[in-house]
Amino acid sequence: MICARCGGTLRQVRRHSVILCGLSAGLGLLLFAMALGEPVANVVMQGGRFGTTDLLTATGHLEQAGAWPLALVVVPTLLLVPFVKLVTVAAMAVAVRERVVPYYLRRAFALLPTLSQWAMVEVFLLGSMIALFRLRDWMLVDYGPALFALSGVALCSIGIDAAVDRAAFWQGVPFATPPPAASDTPLIGCHGCDLLLRAREGSACPRCGSRLHTRKPDSVRRGWSLLTTGALLAVPANVWPVMTITKLGKGGPSTILGGSLELLEAGFWGLAALVFVASIVVPLVKLGALSFLLVSTQRGVRSRLVLRTRLFRVVSLIGRWSMLDIFATMTLVTLARFGWLGNVQPEAGATAFCGVVVLTMLASEAFDPRLLWDAAGLNPRTVAAPGSLLVPS
Repeated sequence: MICARCGGTLRQVRRHSVILCGLSAGLGLLLFAMALGEPVANVVMQGGRFGTTDLLTATGHLEQAGAWPLALVVVPTLLLVPFVKLVTVAAMAVAVRERVVPYYLRRAFALLPTLSQWAMVEVFLLGSMIALFRLRDWMLVDYGPALFALSGVALCSIGIDAAVDRAAFWQGVPFATPPPAASDTPLIGCHGCDLLLRAREGSACPRCGSRLHTRKPDSVRRGWSLLTTGALLAVPANVWPVMTITKLGKGGPSTILGGSLELLEAGFWGLAALVFVASIVVPLVKLGALSFLLVSTQRGVRSRLVLRTRLFRVVSLIGRWSMLDIFATMTLVTLARFGWLGNVQPEAGATAFCGVVVLTMLASEAFDPRLLWDAAGLNPRTVAAPGSLLVPS
């Protein structure tokens, strides 16, 4: 079902969505448990020196190296959020079929789009592969079982996103219909479960418990605050070194651009282009695009509203992939720990770059694209979209 005004997808009807998502989530949890108990990769250097890394100890190595801010981001995006997403979908699939859905499970499932945005197993896999290719020049790399198990987890997570029909889940959730509201009460669509009803601003949704708002509160102000902070951090993120690499007692600091050039010199043209686009082009595009959208909203620009709405969707989609450089740095730090023979030390530039990625993602979440249409004076009376569940007033 497509929006007639902006072309956005209102609902993707998926047959057997509850069953397929439940099976994918269950299999993903099994593979995730396997990945936690196995090494991600092993390295061997001359003289028999051996190093290994796994998901549970990798963040500890980052903290020991002085990069605890990176660990604070890696733990949620790689371990906690993907696990919560899989558990939520699996539990919701069972609860919907039993017609007994606890309140806390409703609240968690309402956050599924946000969980999908911050669950970055597939980004970690790509970042790890980039790091392992860089290590091949001076270490013998042996891929661990966890890497293959995580690949299965990523496929299960992608499968959930492809098969999920949120309306099919929510239609199986019983809830008490609220009492009739006054005719002048605004019609609000819940962001958590898409329930459409007349309610007061800030009241709780009777089905999922989310707070009801006609528009995201303080969207422009919060967007500018996050974006400005991210733009300030973008300067040191691109100027300061993100890591110091030592090979056989020689080496020096490396910036984000330096990492791309190193891959280029090693003959990995595709990976060099990927790192350059994800780590340099994408953050700058996000900063510029979000600034443009905020300015056009404040000025009430009426032209090319559909194009600007689609630009926001693209920006929201690509922003998370900039984290691959952070995950590549984590893999290098945890594997290359051989003193003067080979060592990678994270630097302040990595922390600054991580801050840019997180802040721009938060800025995307804070911005409400419907404000583009409101500011242009093209906000018609709210009506129920096809497939929405409207509570009679």
